Amino acid sequence: MDEMGTQNRIEDLRSRVDEVDRELIRILNERARIVQEIVAIKAEAGKPLFDPRREEEILQKVAEQNQGPIYDTSMREIFGLILHRIRDLEVQREEFR
Repeated sequence: MDEMGTQNRIEDLRSRVDEVDRELIRILNERARIVQEIVAIKAEAGKPLFDPRREEEILQKVAEQNQGPIYDTSMREIFGLILHRIRDLEVQREEFR
């Protein structure tokens, strides 16, 4: 592949990465909104907001459904961070009420 072809291919791939990033942002925010609904329902019912068993189920499913190339342990860490940050969002929301 010549220099121009190489550069075009790189630009095409970067454009696809940008599209995936936009979709990830949309999906993560959708997930956070759904979790906010769950939290509201739990709070209204007087149920505990955090369920460590449910979180472990999620992380286990993530590893089982992962087809790579990201390692299962890394995928669990990524999702663990997502879960933690969404939980932080709820804590912050409560602080400002």
